Amino acid sequence: MFAVSRALEKALLQHFMQQKLEIAYAINKPFPFFELLRDKSFISESTYTESLEACRNLVPVCRVVYNILTKLEKTFNLSLLVTLFGQINLYEYPSLKKILRSFINGNTVAETPFAYNKLLR
Repeated sequence: MFAVSRALEKALLQHFMQQKLEIAYAINKPFPFFELLRDKSFISESTYTESLEACRNLVPVCRVVYNILTKLEKTFNLSLLVTLFGQINLYEYPSLKKILRSFINGNTVAETPFAYNKLLR
């Protein structure tokens, strides 16, 4: 990971918040999304268990994902984006590719494409 300016990190967070609903709808099944978040310590074991239980109780996956993303925006860091748009998630949830392009194309600030491309390498 490399250092980014405070302004850029803030812009990426803002864009993440704007895309949160689209991201939630792109995640259409719990596995492997919940496991990746738990394994990389973005969510606790209890949040992981509660989220799976909510899905078993027929709460729509997108609503559970949205709630998780809302919690994660409070502790947002760039490694979350790297995990969110990692190879496994892009394979399992192809709709994330369009959202990733919105980060790469720099919908937030001119620096974003360069910075996000650096994060992915």
